[in-house]
Formats: sequence, structure tokens, C-alpha cells
Amino acid sequence: MPSWFRRLLVGLAGLMAVAFFFRNQIGNGFTLLLGDRHDAVIELAILEHWANVLRGLSPWDQTDYFHPVPGTLGYNDGYLMFGLLHAGFRRLGADPFLSGELVNATLRGIGFGGTYLLARRALGLTTGWAVLAAVLFTISNNLFIRGSHAQLFSVGFVPVLLLLAHGMGAALLEGRRAALLGWGASFALGFAACLLTGFYMAWYLAFFAAAALPAWLLVAGRPARRRLATALRAQAVPLLGLAILAAVVELPFLSLYLPKAAETGMHPWADVLRHVPGLLDVFHVGERNILWGWLVRAGNQAFRPEMPFWSERMTGLPPLLLLSFAAALIWLWRGGGDQSSGRVALLRAIALATLITWALTLQVDGVTPWSLVYRLVPGAKAARVVARYQIFLTLPVVLLATAMLAAEAHRLPRLAMAGLVCLLLAEQANGYAPLFLDRTEEAARLAAVPPAPPDCAAFYVSAARTTSRFGEAVADPYNHNTEAMLIAAVRHLPTINGISTFNPPYWPAGIPDDPNYLREVKAYAGHWGVTGLCGLDLQVFRWGPVLR
Repeated sequence: MPSWFRRLLVGLAGLMAVAFFFRNQIGNGFTLLLGDRHDAVIELAILEHWANVLRGLSPWDQTDYFHPVPGTLGYNDGYLMFGLLHAGFRRLGADPFLSGELVNATLRGIGFGGTYLLARRALGLTTGWAVLAAVLFTISNNLFIRGSHAQLFSVGFVPVLLLLAHGMGAALLEGRRAALLGWGASFALGFAACLLTGFYMAWYLAFFAAAALPAWLLVAGRPARRRLATALRAQAVPLLGLAILAAVVELPFLSLYLPKAAETGMHPWADVLRHVPGLLDVFHVGERNILWGWLVRAGNQAFRPEMPFWSERMTGLPPLLLLSFAAALIWLWRGGGDQSSGRVALLRAIALATLITWALTLQVDGVTPWSLVYRLVPGAKAARVVARYQIFLTLPVVLLATAMLAAEAHRLPRLAMAGLVCLLLAEQANGYAPLFLDRTEEAARLAAVPPAPPDCAAFYVSAARTTSRFGEAVADPYNHNTEAMLIAAVRHLPTINGISTFNPPYWPAGIPDDPNYLREVKAYAGHWGVTGLCGLDLQVFRWGPVLR
């Protein structure tokens, strides 16, 4: 097969996988989008912030909400890479809502390409099997049903980072200094960018690597360890340079988030424990999974009838993929077939890291080893929803399962293997999609906001909307704060409103209907020295006079 034709087929497979993931949005003409008026709008406000940064309108670390508190980007994920993509789509004419969804689609495409290249170069899979791994990762059921939290799409950068790390490792062992510097610098810059994009997946990668590297040292054998030690001594100077580069490029992340972590204390243990997955959550693929929804419903009804339809813990992997992963573990334990010793060592290290770190995240009746991770590992207190680690683990599970299937496919009749592949793909399909952001309505509301009066230097919401299409609470701080955040970013007019997991001192916690709300607004403005503060009525879209 000519190389150009192979690349074309791979590209078409990637396009089809992304289209399948976004099939509902394509079907509704991108009028209903992932997320809701709360978390999705917060993300869009931050993406608009980066567009403003690129236009020279905003400092990189200070958003237009929570005005004028310094370093407000540090109250949430930074979304750096998302924001750069978003700025490009906005320049092409997309509205903020469409642009945000195009960013999500682009990230799925990046994940496909990264997984394909990783499977080809690091695992030596043939084109067909590498495409299968990339498709399974791209259409993964757990991200599909949890896509309302856009920061989770940063998992698409993980295979790219692993590809860079593999290139760096290969160059190190082969003594190619220039290549080592190139791959290593790219990894350092990429990881730093991911830290400023979505902390969950960047931290999960570091957590996984902290288990995978010792695992490799354990299983690689004495000759491989000696070869590594020799390479480390020979390349000590460039490695030191890369370490210095890594430290320097992570300074923006540290300078932004360390003060906020000290200010907020991060997440309390009781809140984290609620989101630690149980054993049933390992295969909790949602009650509307096409193949396995019945199994989830039966398990929940039998063992935990209190489990709601929607849960942060529905991040499990489909049973056939889990069985293939288990078969891969047995295959590796028995020697890994005809694979080279170096590749078997790599696969075994990945398998051990997957098992160990996965086990650390699980709980049985409130007892979990994650309590040790929470107390001892830097950054763990910032990762509230521990169940999201299973979204990260989709990649190593898929790679291990696919590597085993590729090596042992000759043992099964072609028809049987084709049937298994079809089932592996089918079990990723789910009838539930969190599409609760009405693009038409939200764009109309955004356009209905008139220009601010000349004496208005900042604003607060004086009246909030009273309707909700999808049942979002209206008598809720999210209702007016998130809309204010997006208006502030798009119009580049700062607001004292805003909402995040953590909020700044003197933040007005009430809603506009509360009798104490205006008093809270004045207290915030007085503490932070806000002048020229006017009200915006989001019921009639009218500006009020400057607050005295």
C-alpha cells in the first residue's frame, strides 16, 4: 500500500472517529452543545480570556471576572492550549459557543493522532491495529458521557506527551544528543503548557510516570538498567540543561497556583472521598450504554440502589475492553509472545503502573489507599474527583489490550477477530450525552446586552434570568455569576461577579434576589477599591447607574 494512501485512510479513520464522538452535535446543527450554563460557560469565559490576552487586552493571569483581584486565573484550570485554539476559531468567525465545541473536536483529533503515532512508534503496532487503538481512545465511552467538563478533553494531549517522552528516552539510550535535546525540550514545554491547561490530566500523567519508571527498572533486567545508567552518565550535561528548562517553564504555573493553593487550602478530604470510585465504578459505563447499560442498572439496583442515574463516578471502562486488558496482563505474565525483550519490559511497566495506580484510587465502604496519596503526594489535594483518573487510564488500557490482540490475532479465525473488534467498538457507544448548552439561546442573550454607559468601569449583575430550559437552578449563585463571566470576557468589561470551586475574599455569595446581596456587592467593592461599578439587569438587559 502506498504511504500516501495509508496516511489518507488513517486520516479518514480519525475524521470518522471524531465525527462519531460528536454525532449528536452534527445531527442538531451544533445548536445543542456539551455542557450546561454553568461549567461550560465558565470554561468559555476563560477561553475568551486567552483570546483577549492574544489581542493585548488582558494580562495573562488576570481574568475579567473577580475584578480586580490579582491572579484570578488561578482559581480555575488555566485552559491555555484550549484558549489558543479558541482564539484561532474566533478569528475565523465562529461565535464563542461554536468555537468552544470546535476546540473539543480538535482535541479529540489530537488524541487520535497522538495515540496512533504512539502505538506505531513505541509499541510497533501495524497500521490497522494502531488505528484501532486510536479509534477506541477517541470514542471512549467515559469521556463521551462526562464531556460536560471540558477540561477532561485535555486527556488528548497525554498520548502526544508520551510520544515526546518516548522519543526522548530512545534518543538518550542511543546517544543522540541533538535528538535528546529536541525531544526533551518539546516534552518540557508541552508538559508545562498542559499544567496551565488542565491540571487533572497533567498531574495524572506525573502520578502515572512516578509508578511506571520504577516498574520499568524492576522488570527491564540488569543489562537494560546498566545501559540506562551508562546513558545517563554520558548525557549528564544535556539532561541537566533539560531539567533547568523544565523548572523555568513551570514557573508561570507555580507562581499562579501556589499562592491560590495556600489561600484556599484546596479540597477537604470529605469532599474528595465522595468522588473516589468503588469496585462497581470500574465498569460503570452509564445506564444508557448501548451494550452494557443493563449490567450497570442491575449492579446498582442490587448493591447500591441509592446511586443516581448521573454521577461523577460513571467513568468506568466497558467490560470487553476490561477483559481484553486482563488477557493482556496474563499474556505479559507468560512472556508476551514473540515481542522483543525491550518491548515486553515497556508493556510490563505500563501494566504494573496501571494496576498499582488504579488500585490506589479505589475504595471499599469508605476505606481507600487514596487517603495516603491525598496526604503525601504533592498536588493530590487539588484533584477532587478521583474517579476521573479512569478517563486517563483509558489510554494505557487500550494500548495494552490492542498490543495483545495484535500479537495473538493469528490464533483466532479472522471472522471471530473481526467480531471481537466490532464489539470493542460498539461497547463505546452510549445513548446519553450531556448536551445542555443551547447555543442559539445563549448567543441571543449575549447579543442582547447593550453597550455599557461611558461611566461604567465594571459591573455586577443586579437581576438574573428566571427561566431554565434544562432544569438548571435559577435561584443559585451559578445562574448570574457564569453569565456575567462570559459577558465580561466577550465585551472586555470587568465584573466583580464570577464563580469557581474557590472564590476570592469578600466574594458576594448571594443571588440578586437576596436582601443582603447588594450589601455584599458594596462590601466587595469597598474592600477591593472598585469604582465606576454599575448594575446589569439580565432580565430586561438594561444597565443601571453607577453604584454609590
